[in-house]
Amino acid sequence: MKLRTTMFSTRPCSRSPRASGRFVRGLVAPALMTLFGAVFGVGISDATPYTPQSDDAILMRVPAAVQQRELQPLRHALAENPQDLTAALNLSKAYLDLGRREGDPRFISYAQATLANWIQRPDAAADALVLTAVALQSLHRFDDSLALLSRALRIEPRNAQAWLTRATILQVRGEFAAARQSCVHLIGIADPVIALACAGATNAMTGKLQQSYAALTALMSTGQGRAAAVDSWLLGQLGEMAVRLNDSLAAERHFQAAMRADPRDVQVKAEYADLLLREQRWNEVTAMLADNEAQDPLLLRLAIAGHHLNSAKGRRWGDLYEERYQTALLDGDTTHLREHARYLLEVRGATSQALQLAQRNWQVQREPADIRIYWQSADRDSRAALSQWIAANHYQDAVLQEASR
Repeated sequence: MKLRTTMFSTRPCSRSPRASGRFVRGLVAPALMTLFGAVFGVGISDATPYTPQSDDAILMRVPAAVQQRELQPLRHALAENPQDLTAALNLSKAYLDLGRREGDPRFISYAQATLANWIQRPDAAADALVLTAVALQSLHRFDDSLALLSRALRIEPRNAQAWLTRATILQVRGEFAAARQSCVHLIGIADPVIALACAGATNAMTGKLQQSYAALTALMSTGQGRAAAVDSWLLGQLGEMAVRLNDSLAAERHFQAAMRADPRDVQVKAEYADLLLREQRWNEVTAMLADNEAQDPLLLRLAIAGHHLNSAKGRRWGDLYEERYQTALLDGDTTHLREHARYLLEVRGATSQALQLAQRNWQVQREPADIRIYWQSADRDSRAALSQWIAANHYQDAVLQEASR
């Protein structure tokens, strides 16, 4: 099981629940290809920029005015009293939530900027440090996030959100022993469900997948009245583990239950779509995600399904994904290596270019999706090195076994 922040990891990286039971998801920005060679040293000769066919074509959806208006009272409160930490924290949290709902990383940056002055203070509050660390985690600035978490834990050693965020980052980076130790600190200071799920996430990556799945299944059967987002998170973990255990029926059941619990959970939708894609259920993917073009991780899945259907919509989704990728590169955003490696491999068939991005991504994060794209695009030497890592960590994944056949 994994704790995902990231998103396109979307989970580019993973996501983790807040200690209160709410979520902050990692958000992957869109991006582009004409500068791809300049930025990554990779050329894509068959990439053609997307040109809208009419003035009515939708390139990107922005948050509706009503959602923007939701923030006005919070902005006003902070403007009225710039020294009010509570007002700053409330606005920052609102930006994070809006960024999660809309799949727009700009709002994650706004959340960070709202607290920038507060964390510079020598007497910075732990809450400001932790919330900024969560934003930086979502932007894949892991070292900076860990540094802020260390500061926060020196102030409040029993800050559950700080320990959970730290555990999530360390697990994403493949530092499993340290991640497990951070989970231990949650015992007695966080909801037992969160503490156990944190430990199970690390154990599932290090040779105890079946045991972790059984423990989480039992955990789900105890207690009632959990927040919908918590249930969605737990069910999503069960689905991801069932995939790795080669139990597609159970995985589909878990993902569908997770989506019923929280229909806005982008990460669960993406993982369910991945299951459908592996089973070549292209039309089901497009039907499920047709209204989700605004979320980049889901647009990627639409592009992959549309490519296999060889449809006009599929070509448009692919071109739109490329256009967004280029835009993100222009903004200096390189947090989406995993997702674009997958796009290159599964839509463009550019294996060598996909491998280069997968290798770069591997230096940053090592979740199941990172392992899979690296394995699927790897040449003989790269796969041998990855096999050593898999063996050393006792990592289990039926998807890799299938890809090896």
